[in-house]
Amino acid sequence: MASSDRRPPVGGRALASVAAAALAGAALAVGAASVSGRQADTRELEPAPLGVMTFNIRTSSGNDGDNGWPHRRALVAETIARAAPDVAGLQEALDEQIRYLTAALPDYLWLGADRGLNGGTGLSEYVPIFYRRDTLIPIESGTFWLSPTAADGPTGTGWRRNVSRIVTWARFHHRTTGRRLHVFNTHLTLRRGPRQVASAATIASRVAALPPGSTVIVTGDFNAIAEASDTWRAATAQGLRDAWLAAAERRGPARTSSDFRPPEQANEGRIDWILVGGPIGVRSVETVIDHEGGRYPSDHYPVVARLELQ
Repeated sequence: MASSDRRPPVGGRALASVAAAALAGAALAVGAASVSGRQADTRELEPAPLGVMTFNIRTSSGNDGDNGWPHRRALVAETIARAAPDVAGLQEALDEQIRYLTAALPDYLWLGADRGLNGGTGLSEYVPIFYRRDTLIPIESGTFWLSPTAADGPTGTGWRRNVSRIVTWARFHHRTTGRRLHVFNTHLTLRRGPRQVASAATIASRVAALPPGSTVIVTGDFNAIAEASDTWRAATAQGLRDAWLAAAERRGPARTSSDFRPPEQANEGRIDWILVGGPIGVRSVETVIDHEGGRYPSDHYPVVARLELQ
C-alpha cells in the first residue's frame, strides 16, 4: 500500500527503647506506604494512549464498478489494521461488510444494530463500533434513532422516510487503566438543513446529559463541513471539541469526501469528524490518504486520532 508520505528486651529501659523503635518503625512504614500510594496514584493519572478512527467504508450495494466492494474489501480491512485503532466508528456498513471485516480483523469485536430502513435491506445500514478486544470491554451499549419520535425506535416517525438515521453508542472499561469512556458513532443525512442540525443537537444533548467529567468520543460522517456549518456548530455547542482543531499535530488534507479520487481532486472540507469531551487530550489527527495503485479503500478518507485519556 502506498502511503502519503510495560534480641530479647532486658529491663524497663530496654522495653521502652524497643517500644520507641517500634513506633518509629511504624511511622516509617506508614510514610513509605504513603509515598508508595502517591506513586501509585501518579501512575494511575498518567495519560493513557487511545487510537480512534472514523471511517465511512462505502456501502457494498452501490454501483461502483471497479471501486465496488469486492475489489476493495481487503484494502478496507488492511487500512483499519494498519492504523490499529482501539476503537473505530464505521458508517454505511451492511451485513456482508461486517461479516467480512469481522473475519478479516480477529483482534476486533463490534457493537451495533441495523437502522431498519427498507426492512433492513438495500441501503439500510449499521453504524457499528469496532473495538479491540485486548483494550476495551463494553459495559453497556445501545442505539437511538435521530427522529422526533426517537423513543419509538425504527417504527417511529422519521423526518422524511419511516425510519431515520441512527446513533450507536457504548460505554467501555479500559483494561489497562480501569477508566471508563463513552463512544457515540453516527452517519447524518446528506440533506443539509434543519434535520441535520437537529440531529447534531440531539447528539450534543445526549453527551451533555452524561455525568460531569465523563470521557466522550463521537465519531461520524456528518455530511456537513466542519467549522463552516450550522451542523458543526450544533454538535460543538455543548462542550464537545473537534479533535482536528484540538490536535497538537495534524497530518493529511482537511478534506475527507474523496469520491475515490486523490486529495487534490477531493471535495472541499471535512465532513468526517472525531469529537471529544471531558478529560481527554489530542496528540494528533490524520486524514489517511493511503491507496493501492491508485485505488482508495472508500469514497471517504478515514480519519485517525491519537488521543490521551487523562
